[in-house]
Amino acid sequence: MNLVIRPVVEADGTTLHALLTSPHVVRGSMRVPLSPPQQTLDRIKPRSGLHQLAADAGDGLVGFAELVTYPDEPRARHCGEINMVATHAEWAGRGIGRSLVEAIVDLADNWLQLRRLGLIVFTDNAHAIRLYERLGFTVEGTMRQVCFGAGDFMDAHLMARLRG
Repeated sequence: MNLVIRPVVEADGTTLHALLTSPHVVRGSMRVPLSPPQQTLDRIKPRSGLHQLAADAGDGLVGFAELVTYPDEPRARHCGEINMVATHAEWAGRGIGRSLVEAIVDLADNWLQLRRLGLIVFTDNAHAIRLYERLGFTVEGTMRQVCFGAGDFMDAHLMARLRG
């Protein structure tokens, strides 16, 4: 596999929308089914503090990750949040998510001077929790019934990785 991690570009819009509205991504995120394509196009417009990465396997986007930082907030410039990591269903289990998270950690540690990198993950997503733990994240707490989806309430862990 020849995987390249690169910035998301406008031309990724259609493929990214298909990824972000796929059932497994909707189930594991705060997204809702049937969101309009414009919502994805608006999401990838450049904004201060937003870093969006695409995993490209040579013939298009197979994964997406988003890091949100706070450069305009003096007391929180050292913090970032992994807002989403998503892999195309056909590419699951092939290291795409790990490559994306490793790229975010490298960006956070070596380029953005972030000391705290946080995220929220649903408690039933054992695969993602193991990945985050392997990369130095720890559970800081659990939010009960923080989200409703697929007909039931869901719990989520707050996880973070502190540097230094």
